[in-house]
Amino acid sequence: MTRRRLIARAAALGAPTSALHFPSLAQTAGTSRVLVGFPAGGTADSLARVIAPLLDLPGQGTIVENKPGASGQIAAESVRQATPDGTALLLTPSSILSLVPHLYRKPMYDSLNDFAPIGGVCDHSFGFAVQGSSQIKTFTDYVNWAKSNAKDATFATPGPGTAPHFLGTLLSREIDVPLVHVPYKGVAPGLQDLMGGQVASTFNPLPTLLEYHRAGKIRIMAITNPTRVASLPNVPTFRELKLPSIELVEWYGLFTSSKVPSATVQKLQDHVSSAVSRPEMIAAAKRLEVEPRRVGAVALKQLLEVDYKRWQGIVKATGITLDT
Repeated sequence: MTRRRLIARAAALGAPTSALHFPSLAQTAGTSRVLVGFPAGGTADSLARVIAPLLDLPGQGTIVENKPGASGQIAAESVRQATPDGTALLLTPSSILSLVPHLYRKPMYDSLNDFAPIGGVCDHSFGFAVQGSSQIKTFTDYVNWAKSNAKDATFATPGPGTAPHFLGTLLSREIDVPLVHVPYKGVAPGLQDLMGGQVASTFNPLPTLLEYHRAGKIRIMAITNPTRVASLPNVPTFRELKLPSIELVEWYGLFTSSKVPSATVQKLQDHVSSAVSRPEMIAAAKRLEVEPRRVGAVALKQLLEVDYKRWQGIVKATGITLDT
């Protein structure tokens, strides 16, 4: 029966039409959302699109919603402000909650109190790369070139305040060269400019670099993993290059608003734990070159607290702020 006919019938029966309640699409569909703070095409987006259908949440399915902007804060803030019914989830790299809040005098959220950890998904390291046709063959070659060409020593990242931004800043300090940061809106445009020669190098999540490295379009010089990875047996770690401070493995986790009832959070934890263990997720993790990380809510909270304090010290030491 259409809305118009229902109103007419109610009027005929003497019922006041103002008393009729017509539920919205959101109310009737019960759709859950996995929010991502980055554009489509990057690691976070790819992971969200893999895990969303595996969560098997109640209702009419789970969609991925990209909300890029403000160094990933927009998506996190959207989850913080969402109706606390457990239908809004944040899939995020750890830096959005552990690093970014320290970059602003008045951050949008309190990472340690505004969000309820649900579970870990995976982790990955980062790679430092130059153009594939470059005459720079090794990291030592790069350092020598950068010292002689400081004005051209640019590095692309997915945006200001991201983990790659700080890795580049730390590298600049370690090799004593004022590397020039070139921020982009996401991973893809920066990689395109690297391959086109508009920027000299890039720091980016390792999974986003591997395909281009294998195709010879870029050359990965070093990785931030503590040990070499099987997919790049000939690429050294920064630790091997005597730069242990440039070491980072970033984890991805799912969170919801801390206002969501604990019973609902517990159910979400069960769904996430099951999804991360499924063969489809394990296969996708291998395809995306990430390591599955089945971490419970308690351990995820501890990881966040440790990383939060670590980045607090690093940001204070660098003096970088994004308020301006």
